[in-house]
Amino acid sequence: MTMPSNYIRILLLFGAMVFSLHSSWAQEICNNGKDDDNDGLTDLYDPECQCRFTVNGNLLLNGSFELFDHCPVNYAYDIDHNIANNWEYGTYTNINEAVFYHHLSCVYDSGQVMLTMPPATPLPNGKGFISIRNNAYNQPIPQNEMTKSYVGQCLQAPLQKGEDYTLSFYAGRFRSWDNLRGKIYPFTVAVFGNADCNAVPFGKIYASGNGCPANYPGWVLLGKTTVYSYGDWVQSVVHLTIPFNINTIQIGPDCSALPPIADQADSTTFLDYHLYYLDDMHLLPTKDFPFQYIHLQTGVSCNINPVLKAPVLPNASYQWYKDSIAIIGATDSIYELPNASIRAYYNVVINTTPTCIITEPFLVTPSNLSKIQIPADTTICLNASLLLAPGMEGISYTINGVPANEVMIKNEGLYTIMATDIYGCQKLFATQVVAQNCIDCDAFIPNAFTPNGDGLNDVFRARIDCSVTKYHCRIFNRWGKIIFSSNNPQTGWNGAVSGTKMPAGSYVYFIEYTTAAGRKKIVKGVFTLL
Repeated sequence: MTMPSNYIRILLLFGAMVFSLHSSWAQEICNNGKDDDNDGLTDLYDPECQCRFTVNGNLLLNGSFELFDHCPVNYAYDIDHNIANNWEYGTYTNINEAVFYHHLSCVYDSGQVMLTMPPATPLPNGKGFISIRNNAYNQPIPQNEMTKSYVGQCLQAPLQKGEDYTLSFYAGRFRSWDNLRGKIYPFTVAVFGNADCNAVPFGKIYASGNGCPANYPGWVLLGKTTVYSYGDWVQSVVHLTIPFNINTIQIGPDCSALPPIADQADSTTFLDYHLYYLDDMHLLPTKDFPFQYIHLQTGVSCNINPVLKAPVLPNASYQWYKDSIAIIGATDSIYELPNASIRAYYNVVINTTPTCIITEPFLVTPSNLSKIQIPADTTICLNASLLLAPGMEGISYTINGVPANEVMIKNEGLYTIMATDIYGCQKLFATQVVAQNCIDCDAFIPNAFTPNGDGLNDVFRARIDCSVTKYHCRIFNRWGKIIFSSNNPQTGWNGAVSGTKMPAGSYVYFIEYTTAAGRKKIVKGVFTLL
């Protein structure tokens, strides 16, 4: 018997609904390395597996957005740029204020934006929250014309240069009512800073987009993080680097462009994929947050893999994670890495009823000690600097006992250099640096040589009494054929080609080199093989 096509479609639809409902009923198991609830997020990536912490104190005013002058109504930015007490739009825009500020008690907001994309309730704190916006485009446009929105405030006291600060917040990305299946895309929350509170707002008035703050004078990126939200509020943090005293901050997307996202089945694609909610913000010195940290176990040999040690708390259970995915069986407070040759971040979840704690990520990276090579003696140009060893991830230096991120020498002398990796392993160098005049830096070329094996003048080689960054020497026979070539100024010609001695006579040399001061030189001439 043949089933009617309509009946088949109904069965298929019912099957899809059952699958969707089954997926929604499934619960994420946070320590098995699997996506149990089929939401595309595994273990610590899933909001169900994240711990929440309580923050006391705040450098921000009205961090929960409860205080506001009036409910959002439909008028443009340039009339009134305040969104909630102490907060303001970061950029000029023609978007109405109801896209920026939301309050569950406001009628206009509930009937417009909140109708198509309501947040999960209860909110993290109170009834007010804000939105940030980031648009995608089918065709590339200039970065400073992209529609990105920011919110921020002029701080009561500046963030001090060189100090460590952290911004904590709750973020959410929520599906509209007609997007049954939904799609999950991570989004970025970035923090920009400026020394001048008058730098807000930035950009052109009535512009459809002004890009990110970094396009405008005085603004710098202080930090950013990626948030994964599957229709839930997720607690997250941004660690801030303060290059100079900061008096105002703006919070929103980073400067990168979103890839185009096509979803013709969803009539609210614009809102679903580019509007993100933020609530319950706290800005404090990092030391004032209740963070827990992983440490390296000391006294372990540098010849074996490192051992990580979690904070030891009474009656606690532990689960270790690599790049947010559970490490099966790693349930002790101490974890010995089976392999430290792969760069990865490690966390440990500590459960002490009723408290759940996730440590800050600990970066394990292959040691770069073996890559550091510093000569026992070298030269430096007068009034110049010489980089003997660059800054490397996980490596710190001391130069004659003084800490440094790189080995940059400015004067001649004897230097003792100690390189230390994150595991405490060390490598010691001693180097003698001699200063020389690099402006002239002439090459001295012999006019003859005698490769007879007596140890005197057996090799034809240029003598350059300065450091060179590039060098190329070529020697030609009388018919113009290259018989010797070298890029090493220490390598000379012994008068033979492929083991066969060349006849006595005249030969031509052509030498090119670049001094440490960047000056290019060419010397050429004739010499005699005797």
